[in-house]
Amino acid sequence: MTLWRIRVAVPDDPASRGALDSALAGQPVSGVRVLPGQAAASATTSEIVVELPQDDNLATVLSALHEISPQVFVSRADAPAPAPSAAPEPSAAEPVP
Repeated sequence: MTLWRIRVAVPDDPASRGALDSALAGQPVSGVRVLPGQAAASATTSEIVVELPQDDNLATVLSALHEISPQVFVSRADAPAPAPSAAPEPSAAEPVP
């Protein structure tokens, strides 16, 4: 499963927090952490970690968050799996058939 870190800027008031909760209702969100606002004294940045199997539904989650804020930023929260490597090249100590 892929973990995504999403940051969304919303005003720090009960209505906006309720809108954020509603936008996330029914979404596969594994946790929400609220960070102190940096843009303005009345803004809060919420950091959300979303766990999705094979990136399914990421667009749905982002669309729901864009309905409450134009500022939504997304990045991978986990390290991507390494690409499968090609067959190993024989070393000088290994005989080549």
